[in-house]
Amino acid sequence: MELVRQLAGLSVSHIRQFRDDDSYVDRLSHRYTTALCVVFAILITTKQYAGDPIDCWVPAQFKPSYEAYTDSYCWIANTYYIPIDQDLPDDEIGRRDKDILYYQWVPFILLFQAFLFYFPRIVWRTLNVRSGLDLINLVDAAIKYEQVEQYESRERIMSYLLINIERYISARAQLTRRHIEKRVSCIRRFFQLFFFCSNRYYGNYLVIIYFIVKLMWLVNALGQLFLLNAFLGNDYYLFGFEVIEKLFKNQRWTENKHFPKVTYCDFKIREIGINHFYTVQCVLRINLFNEVIFIIQWFWLISICAATLYDFLLWLYHCTVPREKVNFIKRHLGIMSSYNPQEERQQAREFVLHYLKDDGVFLTRLLSLNSSDLVVTEIINQLWIRYKTANRLYSTVNPQRHNNTNTTIPITQITNNETNTNTSILQPHINHQNGNTNHRQRPSRIPPPPLAAYINQQQLQQQQQMKKEKSENKSSKDTDV
Repeated sequence: MELVRQLAGLSVSHIRQFRDDDSYVDRLSHRYTTALCVVFAILITTKQYAGDPIDCWVPAQFKPSYEAYTDSYCWIANTYYIPIDQDLPDDEIGRRDKDILYYQWVPFILLFQAFLFYFPRIVWRTLNVRSGLDLINLVDAAIKYEQVEQYESRERIMSYLLINIERYISARAQLTRRHIEKRVSCIRRFFQLFFFCSNRYYGNYLVIIYFIVKLMWLVNALGQLFLLNAFLGNDYYLFGFEVIEKLFKNQRWTENKHFPKVTYCDFKIREIGINHFYTVQCVLRINLFNEVIFIIQWFWLISICAATLYDFLLWLYHCTVPREKVNFIKRHLGIMSSYNPQEERQQAREFVLHYLKDDGVFLTRLLSLNSSDLVVTEIINQLWIRYKTANRLYSTVNPQRHNNTNTTIPITQITNNETNTNTSILQPHINHQNGNTNHRQRPSRIPPPPLAAYINQQQLQQQQQMKKEKSENKSSKDTDV
């Protein structure tokens, strides 16, 4: 009964062993295609070394040792293919032009394919960690947030997610302020425009790296068709169309120029100073497996190319069209009651385009794809509340960055400081008498600091002010004495 209870408690999320930070199509390339190539390589290697990959028909006077020697020699020295209805060429050069050079190296070709499919994954993991965000840990935290039932644990996990995202945005905001203060030369603008220079202060570092990796997967899938053609020969990139044609025409597959089963081998044997030349006919049993494997490979590569191209265009649309990015965040904000579409539409647009930016929206999409939409909705809602709170406090303390007439001042501050109240009331009349009119100013595109960092900064300033007042009081007392 205990075993039944444990099996009943298992779910896909509990037995999840792989850590994901990409899309399903990406995993088709670096996980399933790599595993498929490795399995095929193991199968072919087992057949080559534990079975009998080639069997040659030798003359009747050959002893068993001669027959074993012939099989080994023809396996190592290559065979050549001539259709059964054609005569064998008389010259050695004409025969060697028909050599089959690949069947000994098929396991190494498959392992090399597996490495090429996994290499973009290594590039993605190496470069995205340098952004300051560990995407795998964030995805794991989002999945655990959905599984954990205790309130305290859920709050800790959500706090971990928000702190990491806000830390990334805060670091980007500081780099943005530092970058705007510097003059950008014409040469640097040229490189930014034509060579897609990116960094965290642009807010598109993760997006650019992700698109580069996706292009690597697309080029890899297309290039492997022509790479296999170079290894195997005989127009392999058209092999799948020939298979489809034979299926529709009900043709036999016994004679196949891509993976022939009956080949020929030439060799010499020296006996008492005389060289004897032999031509034997061999059966390549290994090509039965090679043919099936590379048929599957051809259709799999075509499917991977189509899926990767579609996924690339889809992500390109989601990550580059501003309207789509804003609508994605608004859809999640609309689920919660903290967003008012009539009054906060423009503020939500600023939140998406100038606070989260491309990397923030990309991160939320990635979390939604690998964890749950509900978790991402809560994350976006918390970031939205913190953004509004930080923006309100930031505009109150720094009114020069916003419109003076729209600056919000807390009620407690108005009641406790009457002088500031009178000044704020008389300010529009003073501007009008001086001939200045209040025009609506564009809000700053530099995002305000996250709420936690901003409060810590204010507390530090207050502590420094208190220390300064204490030192002044102490010095005044010493003077009185």
